[in-house]
Amino acid sequence: MAVTINNYLRQLSSDIYLKNDSIEVIKIENSITNLFKNLNTDLGSLMNRSFIFGSYDRDTILPRKYDSKSDVDVMVVFNHTDDERTPETYRSWLKLFADKYYKDRYGSEVIKDFPTVTIKLNNIKYDLVPAKEEKLIYSSILYIPGDYGWQTTDPTDVKNELTRVNKQYNSIVRPIIRLLKAWNCKAGYPMESYDLELQVTKMNFFGDNIEKGFLWAANRLSISSYSAQWKKDKLTTLSNSSYKIEKFLESDDVFNAIGELHKLLPYS
Repeated sequence: MAVTINNYLRQLSSDIYLKNDSIEVIKIENSITNLFKNLNTDLGSLMNRSFIFGSYDRDTILPRKYDSKSDVDVMVVFNHTDDERTPETYRSWLKLFADKYYKDRYGSEVIKDFPTVTIKLNNIKYDLVPAKEEKLIYSSILYIPGDYGWQTTDPTDVKNELTRVNKQYNSIVRPIIRLLKAWNCKAGYPMESYDLELQVTKMNFFGDNIEKGFLWAANRLSISSYSAQWKKDKLTTLSNSSYKIEKFLESDDVFNAIGELHKLLPYS
């Protein structure tokens, strides 16, 4: 019977988890509280609401120790008038707001980058995304800036589906996503983080544990055929290493299996 590194991977996925009681999370939550307070003070009459979405909201964000590109996504939904407001108008308002409260304060930086305005603080980045909302009878539609004006978005779609499949597959999907995001960071970001999460969320992990699910997913991640060759090479390396790990485990060689694993993943 082949040996397993399931418990090792489970512990590693826990070690790279941004825990709710960590100093890092406490700092982030304090910054979020201040950010919302400043937004309401400066843009309150122009806004409908603001809220957190993305990997921080989905509980798949990694600590900055492992992911230097970790950020918190904030959607700012404005009161909208078609005749007067364009996506660029809202982005300009957010840039003025960010400059007023954050630019050059305590080493912080403000960057206007489509479609967001990014505030770089010491602890993490905050990407402010302007939005408008179309109210329907029983629901609403959110729009964010797109290449040609406005485009629809659902900031909770992946979170809702991830929550469902994580429960369906015995809470292994989020740990697998964190492990693969850690690989992505160590490999130099060959994949867009959102795309990686989306692909794993759609995979079938029936009967798997974290080990089997991780190796399964590692063999099935994909990127566009138009992607740079170095990115394709990174995914090929991931697939080849996962195959080697499986073979080492079949031979009861835990030492080399873990050694191959850490060519992909960080040590905790």
